[in-house]
Amino acid sequence: MAVKRVLITGISGFVGSHLAERLTEEGGFEIYGTHIHDDLDNLSSLANEVFIQKCDLLDRSAVVELVKEIRPDTLYHLAAFSAPSLSYDRSEEVLGANTFMTLNLLEAVAKESLNTVFVNVGSADVYGEVPIESQPVQESTEFRPRNPYAVSKAAQELLGYQYYKSRGLKVVMCRPFNHTGARQSDSFVVSSFARQIAEIEKGLCPEKVIRVGNLDSSRDFLHVRDVVSAYILLAESGQYGLPYNIASGRVYTIKELIEGLLSLSDIDIELVTDPDRVRAVDTSSICGDSTRLCALGWSPLHTVEEALAESLNYWREREVI
Repeated sequence: MAVKRVLITGISGFVGSHLAERLTEEGGFEIYGTHIHDDLDNLSSLANEVFIQKCDLLDRSAVVELVKEIRPDTLYHLAAFSAPSLSYDRSEEVLGANTFMTLNLLEAVAKESLNTVFVNVGSADVYGEVPIESQPVQESTEFRPRNPYAVSKAAQELLGYQYYKSRGLKVVMCRPFNHTGARQSDSFVVSSFARQIAEIEKGLCPEKVIRVGNLDSSRDFLHVRDVVSAYILLAESGQYGLPYNIASGRVYTIKELIEGLLSLSDIDIELVTDPDRVRAVDTSSICGDSTRLCALGWSPLHTVEEALAESLNYWREREVI
């Protein structure tokens, strides 16, 4: 069987590192990846398995040269400004990064590698607030983005569709709902709580207190490994130009998630509501319909409870928090 070349943008990040590990385990892939920051800790187990190149995806000429050199069979576009909660104060940065990185990659593929399957990783955040009676959310649901990050992801997906229609690119569009696990940034809710619990266990906090925002909002959550499985399946079998929800169909309240983490610790930790952590614009509840993806043979194989334990253990094992 011929070895396939794969390019993963943002390979050193949370999902990128899990994707690289999975492809390495499966075998048959020559894996290339881009990164912009010098922190490559997430790839420590893959030092001799992947080819990593520092590349500013906002530099059009550098991106074109990269794609020309590799000519990947599959390109997984994961690099992004990916924290919705931080996008309010950095709207210009998030809109510029997520839009123009995608544009540069699409243009490079159009010029240098037309046979590349482009897995365009968007976000279910594009749906915004959806009435309960209209849930679980299907791919036909109208976009109602409620933060700058969601707007940027809507633009990213529309760019991919435009290049599919006008330039004939093999673009598959993904709308993952929330996912978590080891190595996720602590700007996300589960990882943030896990880090704080680990800090308290290590005696780094004088108070055994975690300050929280709205615990009643609920989200559709998946284990990161199931999301990675969906990306790989879509690269192989997804229909070009068609969006796919990646969702469990089950919601968890933030309270359930933090209680799940607290149940894994022997320390008695108090939760205190912090008004500054309650966002005025926050989706109360959202659940996704992944029927289209499941028709290709996908189903979640890992539990959110596994992801909680792995996230907490990740922070416990870090020497410096």
